[in-house]
Amino acid sequence: MTRVRLPRELLPWPIAVALALVWLTPTACSSDANDRPAPIETGGADSAGGRSGASAGASSGDATSDASVADEAGAPSSLGGEAAGGDSPVLVSDAGPGRPTPAPSVCSELTAWSGAAKVANVSSAADETFLSLTSDELDLAFLRAGALYVAHRVDASSAFALGAAIAIPTGFIATQGAALSADGKRLIFLSSDQTQLGEMTRTARGAAFTGSVDQGAFATVNQTSIYSGNIYASPALSPDDQELFLNSTAPSGGSTVVVSSRGVDHWSAPTRLSSALDGPEGARCLPTGLSADARTLFYFNEGTMKEEARWRDEAKLTSPLYDMVDLGTRRGAQPNTACDKLYSQSASDVIVEHD
Repeated sequence: MTRVRLPRELLPWPIAVALALVWLTPTACSSDANDRPAPIETGGADSAGGRSGASAGASSGDATSDASVADEAGAPSSLGGEAAGGDSPVLVSDAGPGRPTPAPSVCSELTAWSGAAKVANVSSAADETFLSLTSDELDLAFLRAGALYVAHRVDASSAFALGAAIAIPTGFIATQGAALSADGKRLIFLSSDQTQLGEMTRTARGAAFTGSVDQGAFATVNQTSIYSGNIYASPALSPDDQELFLNSTAPSGGSTVVVSSRGVDHWSAPTRLSSALDGPEGARCLPTGLSADARTLFYFNEGTMKEEARWRDEAKLTSPLYDMVDLGTRRGAQPNTACDKLYSQSASDVIVEHD
């Protein structure tokens, strides 16, 4: 399909921004994925762990029904995408010759995650879908049997306390993803038609999210969706609260990952992050989490039905995403601040693993 391009100076700025998000023939999301041959074999549970990641819009049993995790009695677990016996994972790089050696990142490309355990007071006999975690591991948002909860604890070694389900105002949903701010006081989610972003707030951690959804800070992001016809999914905030990652899907069905930067009182118009994260219809890359140094992006690849992570050399939006690691059958992976724990979803359970 051929698109006619007008000089950008002749377009109203919202339309110019919208057109910048539309492309012609998207490639498969992270098509250079590598499948590591053997699963993790672990024992021992970590009942004090408390974060998991699940991709937005994913049913709690998708892609992970063949994976088991340790319960609190320490049963074995098996998750795909890691090398057996703690071997280093295989790294795929898009970098050409001449790439400078990057400084070490908080999250290592060679980490072999293990010791999968259900998160106490979050995982239950019901189906849970992980949504978001603060990187200090104190607040965790998830769905239980379709109802939205945010669990809180006083420190990362304590068990989560679970309050009442959050009453989501009419016109908004959490089934396409939700993102907690770093301080745990803001919860971002999407409108029912996935064209609008908004947030609920609370006065303190541990308090309830109540009241209406405020869309004021997202006016530019929402206007971009209206002009382009694109819909959003799977919002993920950086731990420093300065970047908001989204999947943006065009009316043609192609999608990409876009990122918006935080201003004084608003989020900027979203821009395309990387062609490596483009995907055709049914093969979206769904952002799930970002490392504390903003150099590692975690996302679920609908094309491979696996969780993946990509690295950049600097915490800049202009820094290419060179390296990719396949994280297997996990969903919605999100690390803690030190990146020595990884929260995700296995089948209908929220789990935590260690490096």
